[in-house]
Amino acid sequence: MSAADGREDGRVEVAGVAASLGIALGPVHVVPRGDRARRRRVRDRAAEVRRLREAIEASRAEIEAARDTLDEETALVLDAQLLMHRDELLVDAAVKAIEELGLDAEWAVERTVDELRQPLLRSDSFYFRERAEDVAHVGQHILRHLRGDLLRLPERPLVLVAADLSPAEAVRLLGDERVLGLVTESGSATSHTALLARALEVPAVIGVAGLLERIEGSPEAVVDGLAGKVVLTPSAEEAAAAAQRSERYRRFANQLRARAGDAVVSRDGEEVALAANIELPREAGAACAHGAAGIGLYRTEFLYLDRDAPPSEEEQRRVYQEVLDACPGRGVTIRTFDLGGDKLPRTARFDAGPNPALGLRALRLGLRRREVLRTQLRAVLRAAADREAALMFPMVSDVGELRRARALVREVEEALDREGLPRGSVRVGAMIEVPSAALLAGQLLAQADFLSVGTNDLVQYTLAVDRSNPDVAPLGDPAHPAVLQLLARVVEAGRVHGKPVAMCGDMAADPIALPVVLGLGFRRLSMPLGSLPFAQETVRRVAMSELAPLAEEALAMESGAEVRDRVREQLRDALGELWVEQGL
Repeated sequence: MSAADGREDGRVEVAGVAASLGIALGPVHVVPRGDRARRRRVRDRAAEVRRLREAIEASRAEIEAARDTLDEETALVLDAQLLMHRDELLVDAAVKAIEELGLDAEWAVERTVDELRQPLLRSDSFYFRERAEDVAHVGQHILRHLRGDLLRLPERPLVLVAADLSPAEAVRLLGDERVLGLVTESGSATSHTALLARALEVPAVIGVAGLLERIEGSPEAVVDGLAGKVVLTPSAEEAAAAAQRSERYRRFANQLRARAGDAVVSRDGEEVALAANIELPREAGAACAHGAAGIGLYRTEFLYLDRDAPPSEEEQRRVYQEVLDACPGRGVTIRTFDLGGDKLPRTARFDAGPNPALGLRALRLGLRRREVLRTQLRAVLRAAADREAALMFPMVSDVGELRRARALVREVEEALDREGLPRGSVRVGAMIEVPSAALLAGQLLAQADFLSVGTNDLVQYTLAVDRSNPDVAPLGDPAHPAVLQLLARVVEAGRVHGKPVAMCGDMAADPIALPVVLGLGFRRLSMPLGSLPFAQETVRRVAMSELAPLAEEALAMESGAEVRDRVREQLRDALGELWVEQGL
């Protein structure tokens, strides 16, 4: 990302990824970047191996201590780190470098980490590139223990600025009430650092390239986790405005808590159900406490990643039951795993093919690896006993897939009944993420109890845009008329069949696209927890009778930019204040 502004007074504005929503203002505390090892040779190789093993055990002990402060699923992030501390590719290779080459422990760790990361970084798979980050985190953590330069915080509130944080460091530091906000040079919205910042509710902007070179001499920073920007050395006016925005955002959250059971109703009296998307069990309770109308999308992939074997039925049942119990009476939609060959537990992986996004993934993979999907279905049905739950299959591309998936659900229900195990009855839905599914929405609703549109993938597949590629990602506009026409088709299918259709992709939280989504007829939306306050307020400030003609007009336009300009023109008076608050 590039700097947007710089002045003689030292003010610098930089852009990054909004990883955890909120506004923070405070003194800057920079985590020093670990210097590379001096690369010395040692004579007493046995003593150096002992030093390495002691550092690995100390690093592991710190991670285990941090793990004990987390809930079961968030702790999975640290489990991956713990496994690497005993991975022979890392540990044995570093020991070998000491024993055979006489390298000191720091040099041996750096050399081994570099060798492990390079093939991952060259991969076309975004997942593998993120795993290279995990390897670097483990190496960084071990090196800190070798050098004795463990991170310590000053005794004052602060904005933490770092090249990156390992998951263990993130848990320890972000859990400290002195840390008001976080900014890092590396990372993505799905990285472990971002995940943990959201779980610990610390405003964060990540992926700000070149940040540490620009930060010197900046006594204070504004972290805008809504707009994804950071202002170093803000003016007095900017600092005051940031403090006001932070307070307004807190008031939004407090209002939600106070009105947790209230319906969200438009200006002309139409009710809209706004649910939350979650990845971790602890987010479910926070979502429902903040007024979410249930959980519209619970992603279950984190149970499966970075493991030697898939999670057991009992382990999954406990986690799913925890989520269902956190939102009694509001409904939880559990999505079956959306995994590919590169994201399975190590013992179950296979060649994902040259283009994993178009390969054997999600429901296609579940129908191929039925034992894994069957175990998950058993766990969901058992967790749903005496609880309200829905089950959703990802990346459905034709009716036959959904029919086979429903048959597997019936098969599992019958097996549980024969075994005398209590189970629930779940509604079964399909996630609309590819154009073929949107075009066949009517036929799918003959097999499904509901549909939910995942706009992230639908936009990617409709517009042929790789959303992880920064060169083309801006072309993936969910407000593009081609996408809107597919959405209109899904809504019409729901009306004809008398079955609910929802949206659980990021488009539901897009401040400009949301009015068009409402105008198309969507009345159940699911989004990240931090987006709920603004979405609720948006619904309360608009009239659906005015949005329907706007959406009809948008369907005939030529581009997403034209649609967005029209929304701004028509709704500036009603929503302009909210757009400004969200950094638009």
